[in-house]
Amino acid sequence: MRHKLSAGNILPALALCLSPLASHAQEQGNTAGTVHGTVRDAQTRAVLPGVAVSFGSGKGVSTNDSGRYEIVLPLGNYTALFRYIGYADRSMPVQVPQQGSTVLDAGLSLSTAQLDMVVVSAGKFEQRVGEVTQSLSVLPAALIRDKNTVTLTKALDQVPGVVVVDNDPQIRAGSGYSYGAGSRVMLLVDGLPILSGDIGRPNWSFMPIEDVEQVEVIKGASSVLYGSAALSGVINVRTAYPGSEPVTRATIFGGVYDTPGNADAKWWGPSPPLTTGASFMHSERFKKLDLVLGGNVYGDQGFVGPERIRPDTLAKYPYRLGDGGYENRARFNFATRWRNQKIPGLNYGIKGNVMKSRSSTVFIWDNLDSGLYRPSPGTLTNTAGTQFYVDPFVAYTGPQGTRHSLKGRLYRQDFHNSNGQSNSNNSFFEEYQFQRKFDLFGETNITAGLSAQQVYSNAELYVGGPNADGKNTANNYAGYLQVDKRIIEKLMLSAGVRYERFQVNEDEQAEPVFRAGATYHLFEGTYLRASYGQGFRFPTIGERYIVTSVGALHIYPNPDLEPETSVNMEAGIKQGFKFGGVTGYVDVVAFRQDFDRYVEFTFGQWGADRSIENFLGFGFKSINTGGARITGSEVEVAGKGKLGSVELSLLLGYTHTLPVSTTPDEAYGFSHTTADTDEPISYTSTSSNTDDNVLKFRVQDLFRSDVGASWKRFSGGVSVRYNSHVRNIDQAFLVFEQLGALGDVGIAEWMRTHTTGDWITDLRVGYELTDQLKMSFIVNNCSNEVYAIRPMAIEAPRNFQVQMTLEL
Repeated sequence: MRHKLSAGNILPALALCLSPLASHAQEQGNTAGTVHGTVRDAQTRAVLPGVAVSFGSGKGVSTNDSGRYEIVLPLGNYTALFRYIGYADRSMPVQVPQQGSTVLDAGLSLSTAQLDMVVVSAGKFEQRVGEVTQSLSVLPAALIRDKNTVTLTKALDQVPGVVVVDNDPQIRAGSGYSYGAGSRVMLLVDGLPILSGDIGRPNWSFMPIEDVEQVEVIKGASSVLYGSAALSGVINVRTAYPGSEPVTRATIFGGVYDTPGNADAKWWGPSPPLTTGASFMHSERFKKLDLVLGGNVYGDQGFVGPERIRPDTLAKYPYRLGDGGYENRARFNFATRWRNQKIPGLNYGIKGNVMKSRSSTVFIWDNLDSGLYRPSPGTLTNTAGTQFYVDPFVAYTGPQGTRHSLKGRLYRQDFHNSNGQSNSNNSFFEEYQFQRKFDLFGETNITAGLSAQQVYSNAELYVGGPNADGKNTANNYAGYLQVDKRIIEKLMLSAGVRYERFQVNEDEQAEPVFRAGATYHLFEGTYLRASYGQGFRFPTIGERYIVTSVGALHIYPNPDLEPETSVNMEAGIKQGFKFGGVTGYVDVVAFRQDFDRYVEFTFGQWGADRSIENFLGFGFKSINTGGARITGSEVEVAGKGKLGSVELSLLLGYTHTLPVSTTPDEAYGFSHTTADTDEPISYTSTSSNTDDNVLKFRVQDLFRSDVGASWKRFSGGVSVRYNSHVRNIDQAFLVFEQLGALGDVGIAEWMRTHTTGDWITDLRVGYELTDQLKMSFIVNNCSNEVYAIRPMAIEAPRNFQVQMTLEL
């Protein structure tokens, strides 16, 4: 069904919803008095805006940007409760005199408990991680820096339940392999979308990781707050603003790839491929101005070599001819924020990020022996790219804690690719958000907003639609409302709704989605939770209109591709613990997600040209494949603190999933055979392994573990990861190999011999040469495993890195 929606329709509806909830009168009169004061950090004495100050049911206020509060109360004795995310609660007695004024200042101390860790992604406002109604993992900045992470994918390797399959993020097996099109995971930087506007693909190297405060990963449908692409979850990269003291950090590093575990596959001579890089970050507060500057340069000669050449070549060093898998890039980012002196609570600024890069991608390896670290002929794509975004914003927090924010992002991508795959797009994103936090017979938080996005795409790739010139447009408009309410001291409820309209070229559709959740504080440190969320994902320009080929494989458009929907349910328990000076939590959860009109990148006879030269029209395209279901469970443990004089940090988890097709025999197309008959195209007919009806390219079992420790000037850590092997791929790859169309890639042998999964271990050690200078030695893939997450795309062999970090 098609709907019409405009900003003019949304605003009155939101106003009606907000007006009864946002108004809360305070008691006044001759039998009342005033309590006011300032709330500060007990150690730094910095003022704390947004502190909830409660004097009993229905009697509360929040501090403004100057840390001040004021409230009128009936005369009497009260206990004031100060609550602020990331800080320990504090209670103070106070007496309100008749028609008098009482000053009650408070200093709050930082909480050391992991359950009090601050997150914002789950509800678009600051919450304690223990009170979040959805599964959420937090990746700290220290781990990203200590492992010398150069792209966000390597950081996400440590997050329970997350795996990146050839640059496509999977959260709890919610996605397979789609040639980089149509992510089901929304990727954000500071709450704004950073997926490419035309095809919904993440560009991991563009993330400003040198200024990361933390990375938050929501697992499960999050479309109510974050829109279409958040069908399986959200990855939000939060960058940091300056603190009370300036910080300067500079890093340089160099690395080398070792001979692969399969020595016959070594393609280089006496000079192994190298990696080099440097980054910097400076943040400082100048009175009312916050300023952050950062940058990164990186060069990777690549562990994948060039295509093989004939033995009779005249080249002296044939292994150095042509391009292999390489990457070179330079990036610069900045952030500013001005706190207005004349209007308390008003701040505004601009952020930006720009990157130039040259790189290559490889679709299929050449063979399992000497060609394992080489591309199959015609499957390597070279890319020269320019990207930037600019984010203006303005925000105002009123004296009663009401917050208004208006922010936008102009995001430009321009990629010049080989193989006729060049593309560029401009994305414009705008969002207005209203938040009100107050005490209405218990803590209440309202979040509402309007958002819009416009995409203009010009690409050689996307010529399969009504505009054969490659120029396509996409528009998206949405309104959302979420209420988080503490009913009693131990019970927190959350509910939200979103209405979103999509338009790609002339096709237009709209859909409402809902979510609800609850958290119950059962015992000290024990939280029970349950949540329900709907998801809706509209196909991207690329999924509908792509026309290209990779080697012998053709990729076809599908202008009639329909949106996919989902329902996500989960229940879990989070238990805090303390062992000596180490605090943390154990989180256990069971989940289920049901999909309808599930979109998969599927092989079939889609081409109109069914000549022998065109492989009878066989190839891949994005198709609605019917129903799918993912069930599973997850255990996560996170902790930090001191055991004696040793500082420890811990993040580990195990995830098991069963992702299946619920309509394995549903025909979503037909192939015309040489016997002049039509055979149905279905999950069953296109799968290499139909046991349990497991979906294609899914990693069902994941184990993640990282333990870090520091003692005096020494530090170190070990990361251990397990990925089960993919059980099911497109049968077409096996058929093509038998016909010789892919050469001798060895995919059938690989699938037969790789069934038990891979264990990967990384090690790191560091030593502080001075108070400001640290040297680290890092070994990735210590056991030199020969492994692939996606079959036919080999991962890196063992590599060594030396890192120097200066922090002032």
